[in-house]
Amino acid sequence: MDEKDKEEAGKFAGLGLGAIGGARLGSMIPIPIVGPFVGGVVGAAVGSEVGKRVGKAVINAGGAFMDTMRSEEPGPAGSKA
Repeated sequence: MDEKDKEEAGKFAGLGLGAIGGARLGSMIPIPIVGPFVGGVVGAAVGSEVGKRVGKAVINAGGAFMDTMRSEEPGPAGSKA
């Protein structure tokens, strides 16, 4: 997975989470339908931008974690992990 793919994955994840969270917060606006809609649009915009930046870091960290789990280095007391 190259950097562009990681950025796109983070963007879409952030978009979805931002839209849901924004709609939830927007429901506090006392105008029916308009509050959740505006909150969802703003949340999606913010979430996609944050997701582009954070998504790469999360995917890289997950890959590094999986690499350490696959390593064949001996664990404590000489046992294989």
